[in-house]
Amino acid sequence: DADDVLATTTVSVTDYLAQPDVKYAGANDAGLKQIITQKYIAFFQNSGQEAYFNFRRTGFPIFDKGPGTGNGGNIPRRWLYPLSEATNNTANYNAALARQFGSAVDDLDNDLWAEQ
Repeated sequence: DADDVLATTTVSVTDYLAQPDVKYAGANDAGLKQIITQKYIAFFQNSGQEAYFNFRRTGFPIFDKGPGTGNGGNIPRRWLYPLSEATNNTANYNAALARQFGSAVDDLDNDLWAEQ
């Protein structure tokens, strides 16, 4: 019956926010995941690379990984330096990699900043 399909339930904002799947998890990883996931949903198809930048910074939203991502199934954490830097500015290129990442390898899976 069409009336059953259109039937709605009125729920107070307080009751809605108190639901276990909705309630803010607090100032921890679970709370950060909730905030970034909601931001991703709100900005979907309207924010360019915002979701990727949030992922690099926080690890959220959690994206599916697999062969479609290239890079051995991992989502890259950073852009590579331009090949022209390795070719034309080799000494500074190698020094920058060593200073930033502790190795001479320009790796997509390195974080933008490394704890050294």
